[in-house]
Amino acid sequence: MATFKISKLLFKSLFKKPATLMYPVVPREWTPVTRGHIEIDVNSCIACGICQKKCPANAITVDREARTWEIQRMQCIQCNSCVENCPKKCLTMKPEYTTPNTEKVTDKFQLPAAAPKAAPAAGGAAPAGGEGLKNDLDACVFCGLCAKNCPCGAITVDRASKSWTVDTGACAQCGLCVEKCPKKCLTL
Repeated sequence: MATFKISKLLFKSLFKKPATLMYPVVPREWTPVTRGHIEIDVNSCIACGICQKKCPANAITVDREARTWEIQRMQCIQCNSCVENCPKKCLTMKPEYTTPNTEKVTDKFQLPAAAPKAAPAAGGAAPAGGEGLKNDLDACVFCGLCAKNCPCGAITVDRASKSWTVDTGACAQCGLCVEKCPKKCLTL
């Protein structure tokens, strides 16, 4: 009886499609939501460090002074958190996986030199050249949400004295403060 069952199973297996993928003979089909590895557009990155702060695996390291962006590939869990939180959208998730290796892979990217910044501006004053973070002090309610959401700690708000200042040397111009402002009085 057992021989009959095994023979039946054997003949079924011979004429059916395999239950598994025939990789590498048949290449894998990537779907739009497949997560593989993080890639960076170094020309768009402003080294704000938000990706580093949002990474739950601590796989990303950003050095603003040295202008470097680094990812430890084997520590990255492909959660897409850095891609979703990047204010400049310079990070993307590519569907191809990191090539397996016996050693830990760390990719380090050198970011282009940042444009020189002017001295810190106080109040609503604009830095030289008209660039930088500006605040319409007449519309501002000094709620402090801009300072709370600043990843660089460049904004200082004092509700009691109704003062608002930005350290343009520390400001990464990521735009998070502009996005979070309830009165929309901040502009870059």
